[in-house]
Amino acid sequence: MKKFDYYVSAVEYNKDKTHITKLRIHSVGQDGSVGASQEATRPQVIELIKKGKTFSSIVKNAEGKWAYGSKLEVIEVTTEFLKTKQDNSLRDNLENLPQF
Repeated sequence: MKKFDYYVSAVEYNKDKTHITKLRIHSVGQDGSVGASQEATRPQVIELIKKGKTFSSIVKNAEGKWAYGSKLEVIEVTTEFLKTKQDNSLRDNLENLPQF
């Protein structure tokens, strides 16, 4: 039942709000449940993805339950970005996640 290795529930941007510096990631239980959170830097998450780990975004819905989003991918533009969809934007596109 486990589809992803990690979920991402929040992000922290740099002071100029141009890219993500940290992500709040959660381990995924064998049943797909959301585990405890920890912070990881953007380079750490990119390295995990390159090593074959998978990530999906998640957000709390109106009932306070987790709603699952899109798979994260590493996209190279002029630098490496974390994205849920491939486009030509020079920004990370996880802006719908809460910031911490």
